[in-house]
Amino acid sequence: MIYLVCICAYLLLLAGIGIRQSRRVKSEEDFTVAGRSLSPWVMVCTMLAVWIGTGSIVGNAEQTYKTGMAALILPIGTFFGMILLSLIASRARNIEATSVPGIIQSRFGNTARGLAMFSLIIAYMVIVSYQFNAGGAVLEVIAGDKPPVTVSSGDQLTRRQLLKGRLVFAPEKDWAGSTSLTLATGSDPSAPTLHWPVHVVVSDDLKAAKQDAEKAGRGTAVKRSGSARLYLNADLLSGSQYTVASVPDHGTLTLVEPILTARTATLIAAVCIVVYTMLAGLMSLASMDILNGSAIMLTMVIALPVYWFKAGGWSGMEAAFAAMGDRTHHMQFWGVYSNADMINYILPVFLLVLGDANQYQRIFASRNAKGAKTAVTAMIFVAFAVELLIIACAWIVASMTPDPENGKYILIYAAKHYLILPMGCLFMVTVVAIIFSTANSFLHVSASTAITDVYLAYINPKAGQKRLLFLSRLMVVVFGLIAFFVTLMFAETTGFFRKALYAFTIYGSSITPTLVAAIVWKRATRAGAVASILTGTVVSLVWSEADFIHRLLPPAASGLDAVLPALLASVTCLVVVSLLTKEKVSPKDAAATPAV
Repeated sequence: MIYLVCICAYLLLLAGIGIRQSRRVKSEEDFTVAGRSLSPWVMVCTMLAVWIGTGSIVGNAEQTYKTGMAALILPIGTFFGMILLSLIASRARNIEATSVPGIIQSRFGNTARGLAMFSLIIAYMVIVSYQFNAGGAVLEVIAGDKPPVTVSSGDQLTRRQLLKGRLVFAPEKDWAGSTSLTLATGSDPSAPTLHWPVHVVVSDDLKAAKQDAEKAGRGTAVKRSGSARLYLNADLLSGSQYTVASVPDHGTLTLVEPILTARTATLIAAVCIVVYTMLAGLMSLASMDILNGSAIMLTMVIALPVYWFKAGGWSGMEAAFAAMGDRTHHMQFWGVYSNADMINYILPVFLLVLGDANQYQRIFASRNAKGAKTAVTAMIFVAFAVELLIIACAWIVASMTPDPENGKYILIYAAKHYLILPMGCLFMVTVVAIIFSTANSFLHVSASTAITDVYLAYINPKAGQKRLLFLSRLMVVVFGLIAFFVTLMFAETTGFFRKALYAFTIYGSSITPTLVAAIVWKRATRAGAVASILTGTVVSLVWSEADFIHRLLPPAASGLDAVLPALLASVTCLVVVSLLTKEKVSPKDAAATPAV
């Protein structure tokens, strides 16, 4: 309860800041780019708070739990992306735009702007959706579980209990072998049944047993003298009510249900985030991010040594991972990720950093071009350091957390169970603040883009400031509802890391090449930009969603995600079509972009 009280107190503080700042919002420019008033220090805090979001503190941490020390390579994309962004920051600030589609429109016209806006909103709705999920995850962890109930033959269970709750099997000490759970549809034990194998093995055989269960599409591998959740396949559960025909032998089967379901917790988080974003746009976000950005850095620096000593240092971690059986590679830096994995995990992040509308919106909000360049240069090192700290913390606490169920939100779980109460509260509050800041920013950019690039461009160019403010806040609600429905579209087994890569790929391959060309390449043409955005979007979606494509590819390419083929297609179209459709460059564009 104390965690919930601390979080609510912090959110009330942020709401107070938002209400106070909302009184200062007098125009659409105040709402969109904070009146172009941000200093370099405020810019660093707000850029950090929006970048170190769920993708980092939940997604990267989740990936670290699965792969260990090798995940320390993941921030490379952020590091090099920030370096290139710093080289064009002052040039971007001098454009005096208020949105990324606005930059694209100024060079490539309305068609390119419309396509860019479409791709941006698709990607950002996915990003906002998993911010809602992450906020719900925090509430789930804080609320905790109902008391566990032992499951016996003849018990009645609903489909909801089987999928939303956790069936956990703990075998008898030192027993190994095969057993099973059998469920009958409805209340008749003789009705059609679901047979779920359970294999209890020694540590050395656990990894192979898990792989066999995955290939079979059913079954659970459990380490001897340990415990594991039975992840029943939703496709196999066609009924609404089930009877337990038999439970696994040589052990105990328990049902653990959360006090707050994931959907309810996500809905609560979504409402809070949308309401705050409506209050005052970027002006309130910038004020809130001064606190959040500072808290991120402070919390990670304090938590790392605490976790390190609690885990027993290097030798303690090494022994713990070895005892788990399926995580012997967690102490390796090289050899865990394949070349395809490195491309799949690093390139989407690099592309998002270089073209992220949130970062550009903060660059537009800078007092001047010099301040923008200073802030982005500082972010090269600050963002890289904080991401490394997040991954290092997740790697260390993974050695103390054998249950994969707790690994989904490993840093949230660790804050509650491994830190003393004051530090745990600070960490939990920081995580919530990060989630709120990131979700607010992506919602805000989506709403501002819709108003600037649709309403003002096509519907009512002479709209007054009060009307624009009202419509901006209304669009925050609309996009918040869309993002919540997006949370229902992903399979529950899709992790935060994969969701982040999916969104980053769509955005990075469709918008980033054209955006960078608009700033630095004067030979790019309207036709080239349109072809690039369209190709990047289509290839990203088709490659990700059409499984038959991977079956047609040679083995070397079948492991690639959409990012590399989509980027190559997008850049090729941009360059080739631009060179084939040369346009006359206006004096204004010639002055704004260098000859390349």
